[in-house]
Amino acid sequence: MKQISLRTKLVAHSTLLVLAAGTGVGVSLYFAERQYLVRRFDQTQEDNVTSLVQIRRESVTSNNEQLLLSYLSLLRRSKALSYAMIQDVTGRVLSHTNPAFVGQRLSDPLTLGALEAGSLLRQRGGSTDDVIDLAVPILHGTKRLGVARVGYSRATMAQLVDQTLLAARHRILIATFLAMGFGVALAVGLSLLFTKPIELLRSGAQIIGEGNLTHRIRITTRDELGELAREFNVMAAKLQELDQLKQDFVSNVTHELRSPLTSLRGYVELLLREGAGAINEEQREFLIVIKNNSVRLARFIDNLLDVAKIEAGKIELHPEFIRLQDLALEMSVVFRPMAQEKRIDYRVEMDPRLRPVRADADKLLEVLTNLLSNAFKFTPPDGRVTLFAAPEKDHVHIKVTDTGIGIPPESQATVFNKFEQVKPTQGLARKTKGSGLGLTIVKGIVEAHGGRVWIESQPQQGTTVHVVLPQTSPEEPEEG
Repeated sequence: MKQISLRTKLVAHSTLLVLAAGTGVGVSLYFAERQYLVRRFDQTQEDNVTSLVQIRRESVTSNNEQLLLSYLSLLRRSKALSYAMIQDVTGRVLSHTNPAFVGQRLSDPLTLGALEAGSLLRQRGGSTDDVIDLAVPILHGTKRLGVARVGYSRATMAQLVDQTLLAARHRILIATFLAMGFGVALAVGLSLLFTKPIELLRSGAQIIGEGNLTHRIRITTRDELGELAREFNVMAAKLQELDQLKQDFVSNVTHELRSPLTSLRGYVELLLREGAGAINEEQREFLIVIKNNSVRLARFIDNLLDVAKIEAGKIELHPEFIRLQDLALEMSVVFRPMAQEKRIDYRVEMDPRLRPVRADADKLLEVLTNLLSNAFKFTPPDGRVTLFAAPEKDHVHIKVTDTGIGIPPESQATVFNKFEQVKPTQGLARKTKGSGLGLTIVKGIVEAHGGRVWIESQPQQGTTVHVVLPQTSPEEPEEG
């Protein structure tokens, strides 16, 4: 399953949060607008019935009935109005938006409630409970003269609210989408801003892990991430210092060991040649064991020195034009006895189009020796080892393939590290053990030539090591 990055998680979570907040705000605005419209319509209804009371008083005072009729005619234009009327204290209709009701005495529940109202009274009634009735008593001092009433259709009122909300809904949607778009952009920007220092720390840790201890992180913020970056740089500096101390120690120790080891090998060879007197067979056998172990120790010291030079960038190359066919022939001579001993089918496949390459012959021989040694070491009897080389555009592609035990996928990325020996090699016979420096040296030499090296392997199916070197030889192939 593919791992999701922290940046993607932050962007996704921030975007979802903004969308949820925007949706919530939009819905809240919509319902708030609806409530506002309902309250405004309610206030308009109350204002209308209160004004009807005032107009009634003025018409009585001025003895001008036309004033009341004009106001009733004005109210009649309201879409939601069902009726508006003036009743006396007995319920008889004195004025009505529908002249047919004038003179009638009403006794329905709404009328009875309105006649008893001491102040503004809001009722709901009608055949389908669809009328909102507002009643205000008409007083002269303390004397009750009658009641003013207005009635509105609830369905029509709801329809008017929805029609008014339709335009507001568009405005709310546009505002919500604009706010959400801005919020998403801001969330993405903040996520990128927050994760950039984390990404720098991650990549810095990866670079340090790959061995580049000179790398430092540049984060100028004064927050916790900046403090973490500064501590990271302090850690990297201490690691670099320790690594330098280690390299100096290894270099000094290996140099100091070389001289006595060379002297030891010289005296052992002198004893084997009986230069200091005759020796018996048992003594010769012991001296041979000492010589073999001294040769192995000398090889390990040479490997340590090579690794130290590679890490310090001081590996010395003496490039010249060489033929890979000649190196392959030399490898055949070196590994023929091992191939015969283990009954391994050793094959050399050189493309006839190969041209000479400019490289250090000794270093390239060391690369092939290490790779073929590993191939033979971990290939069981009756297996196959193949050395292949062919031109590839402006490069030369060398492959060493075996049918050995292979390398697990989780170990393939670390096989070029120092002293790294993958699990399949642990627990094998003693003759398969090594220092764990061979592939480190291979990688250093190949990269010093401007090339690259990598491994393809399947457990129990075999391994292929790829070496690609730049082709800097003359265009015309050499004869022979």
